[in-house]
Amino acid sequence: MSKIVNVIDKISSNLTGLEGYGVTLTAPNTVGLSADEYAEPYGVIVQGCDSLTPGTYPSPVAEGSLVVMPQIGDFVWVCISPYSSNIKVGAWLGQQGNGQFCKFGDDLQEGFRVWGRAMTEVVVAYPATGRCLMRFQPEFIFHWHKF
Repeated sequence: MSKIVNVIDKISSNLTGLEGYGVTLTAPNTVGLSADEYAEPYGVIVQGCDSLTPGTYPSPVAEGSLVVMPQIGDFVWVCISPYSSNIKVGAWLGQQGNGQFCKFGDDLQEGFRVWGRAMTEVVVAYPATGRCLMRFQPEFIFHWHKF
C-alpha cells in the first residue's frame, strides 16, 4: 500500500475532542471520521478541531489547528470502541464505523482494512472506552483463511 501525504486544509465534520479517532480522505485535502470497515485509512487524530465556519461542512480549518498522524510505522494512542474488549498486544485493529477502533479476530473479512496492531493491552467495559498504543500499519485484506 503506497501512502500519499496530503495537505489537509478542510474537514467534513467537527473533530473537536476526537483525539485517537481514525480519519479517511473524504475529498481532496479533506478528512473525516472513518465511515466503515472498508474505508481506506489516512491517519489518526492527534489534535482535533472545528472548522473556521462551525456547522458548515466540508469547510476549511485554521492552519496548525488539526494534527493528524499519517506516517506508516509510527505509534499513536487510539480510542477503543466500548464494543471491543480484551485487546491483547499484537491484535489487529480496524474501524467500528465511527472513527473508534476495534479488534479484528475471526470476524475479519475480505475487503476489510486493517489499520494497525495493538502495542498495549486494554480491557474495555461498556460504556467506558479505553485507549491503547497502536502501530499505524494499514493493510487491505485481499483473502482471509479461517483455520
